[in-house]
Amino acid sequence: MFKLDERRVSVRMLFVSTVSCRVVGVDKQFIGKLRDISITGLFMDMLDCPGVGKKCVVSVTFMGEHSRLIIDDICGVIARKTEEGWAVRFDQRLEWFALIPIYFRKVHDCSTP
Repeated sequence: MFKLDERRVSVRMLFVSTVSCRVVGVDKQFIGKLRDISITGLFMDMLDCPGVGKKCVVSVTFMGEHSRLIIDDICGVIARKTEEGWAVRFDQRLEWFALIPIYFRKVHDCSTP
């Protein structure tokens, strides 16, 4: 069902992957599960949130069967927190976004007999 209050400006892709986040001014690395990603941000499953509005640097690791794709040094800000996790809005559009579906298509094609 379409939500009338939908604020997303870009398509998001649902993935389960690993996300690590370094928050500016916080001496801790946060590691969680990626729920979805778009060209403008991501949502990660993690209960421990350092605070909405904090600047952060994110790295996402997409695991394949025989390799992995790492996209790191993505600067952003923690945009919102929910009971399930928190969203990061990227400072710049994710220029590698187009590679994600291509990579997973290749992994899927290679694993199919």
